[in-house]
Amino acid sequence: MRRIDYKGEEYLIHTRSGMRVYDALREHGIAAECDCDGRENSSSRCVVKWPKDTAFLLTTPTPFERKVLGEQLDQGYRLSCQAMFK
Repeated sequence: MRRIDYKGEEYLIHTRSGMRVYDALREHGIAAECDCDGRENSSSRCVVKWPKDTAFLLTTPTPFERKVLGEQLDQGYRLSCQAMFK
């Protein structure tokens, strides 16, 4: 089980390698939202806060995440539609 914060609520979710964080949330019945196009536009609806001590479990941030989140990446924030479990 992994701990994740989505919209101010903390959840425990099961994960699998190669799975997007967004898909893991949805699989657990968490009504995650996403309207990113993965290239240019994001309203940041799918932003999650991932514990920094387990950041190694996720793929490195994509260029799109770097563009959208900037310095928030250093605080543990990720786009659930982009971040994948290793």
